[in-house]
Amino acid sequence: MALAYDAVIATIVVATGVSDVTKAMVKDTTWRAGTSGEWAATDCTLTAGNTFQFRTPNSGASSLATAVLPNIAADVTVGWDTSGSTVTTVGDNFMSYYADSCSSLTSLGVPDTSGLTTVGVRFMNSYASNCDSLTSLSAPDTSGLTTVGDTFMSGYAVFCDSLETLGIPDTSGLTTVGEYLMNSYAYGCDSLTSLTLEGDVGWFSGHNIDWDVPSARLGSLVGVCESAYLSNWRALTASTKTLYINYIQDSDDVEGRRTPIVGTKYPLPAFKV
Repeated sequence: MALAYDAVIATIVVATGVSDVTKAMVKDTTWRAGTSGEWAATDCTLTAGNTFQFRTPNSGASSLATAVLPNIAADVTVGWDTSGSTVTTVGDNFMSYYADSCSSLTSLGVPDTSGLTTVGVRFMNSYASNCDSLTSLSAPDTSGLTTVGDTFMSGYAVFCDSLETLGIPDTSGLTTVGEYLMNSYAYGCDSLTSLTLEGDVGWFSGHNIDWDVPSARLGSLVGVCESAYLSNWRALTASTKTLYINYIQDSDDVEGRRTPIVGTKYPLPAFKV
């Protein structure tokens, strides 16, 4: 389980050959060129082929529908600022609207949130809404959470038109949830081909959560999970169950994924049994 800290840092690697983009700092975010040096609160002009970092304290969260990240062709990784204080709890609006309408982003990561045990309302609400250029998006590691507030991960990937692969968060530890859990999750993602099912079935086993995957994906989606939980996820392809109402209605379309070998970067491919 990774430690969580009181601020996150996005490392933004801008593509070559793109026009400059100037981004105003919001939600108490600061920036720097490269990966070391002093942080500035002024507007940041991002230039082609260069690396920038944006630092956002957890205390800077707000309900405003404002993106922290710039709308520019770039690969973005998101991690904790490990120079700060460790935390196990984040308040309301954590990373809400973080990449909203960043339609030019080519890749986007999420911080390792496995060290969190408590989160407020609107956790990662609309985190990557309207990110039209993304083809894959992971879910944060929520395996340590037992209670979540209203609109948990609501609108997480709404209208990501090019998204083919999307992670589904681990709910195996949840015992209490607020209203609108995952409301409009994956709404408008018309290109989806697979859902990465994290952890065991958890909350989904006894609750019918509609992730709003477009109905046109019926028969086109597969689910990929750890092989240890394969039979549990396949059971949710029965009528009225979570996978069934999210358009995986054949148990053969849920596939097992081998656990990565220690030292490798990527998991081994899925397999059918």
